[in-house]
Amino acid sequence: MTIFLTEKSIDDMIDTKRNGIKKYKEEEYGLQKKEKFVVKDLETMIRKGWFLQGHLDEQKACLMTSREAFEQYQELMAQARQQKAREQETKERQKADADRRAGLDPKVQEVIEAGNAYIRKIRECNDAIPGEVVSEKMSRMELLTKRIFARVEQNPEVVTDIRRLMEYYLPTAVKLLEAYEELDAQPVQGENILSSKKEIEDTLDTLNIAFEKLLDDLFQETAWDVSSDISVLKTMLAQEGLTKNDFSTGGK
Repeated sequence: MTIFLTEKSIDDMIDTKRNGIKKYKEEEYGLQKKEKFVVKDLETMIRKGWFLQGHLDEQKACLMTSREAFEQYQELMAQARQQKAREQETKERQKADADRRAGLDPKVQEVIEAGNAYIRKIRECNDAIPGEVVSEKMSRMELLTKRIFARVEQNPEVVTDIRRLMEYYLPTAVKLLEAYEELDAQPVQGENILSSKKEIEDTLDTLNIAFEKLLDDLFQETAWDVSSDISVLKTMLAQEGLTKNDFSTGGK
């Protein structure tokens, strides 16, 4: 049986409300056969080259009558797969974070949650302030703060080392950022406003240097362990005659 399909324009075929491709139905195309038979006939036509620009989607529920429509469909499907992969990755990461935090001491969890709240506030201020220079300083502060709390989550024993950070440095930093946001929003940038903004910008540099030093200090115990392991390793290699000097002297 010969099936006559009414040519549809690309604009008619592409329906963004339905993920970009319009489903075909018997009543829309004047077909007298059930959908499964229509699909079989279409597959035969496409396979034999009778319908050069005809394409079916992966679920065999949609018909595209032009190469352009098919390319748009492929692009939409690729975007959908990427989005799904990102969502799955986010879910897995969130689950892993939740499982990891479930085993933490409640007080440590409270500190990490408070730290995340400060990180969000820093980001909000950064979004609200257009200046590129100060934005770079705030982005640096956000990154350092994230890494500090990631270290606390990884090694909860260092939570006592960030007490002053939680009690004074971060609250003060956020207070300065909020003040900068208010000053920067003023329509007239007078001498006092400009002076205060410059002072805050310089203080952000000072805070970032302090945060870098704090982050480095949180790895001090790890550095000691690494140094100790390397020292033991070198000693054992020397005892076994496996150092460079031993090779050059024939082990004598």
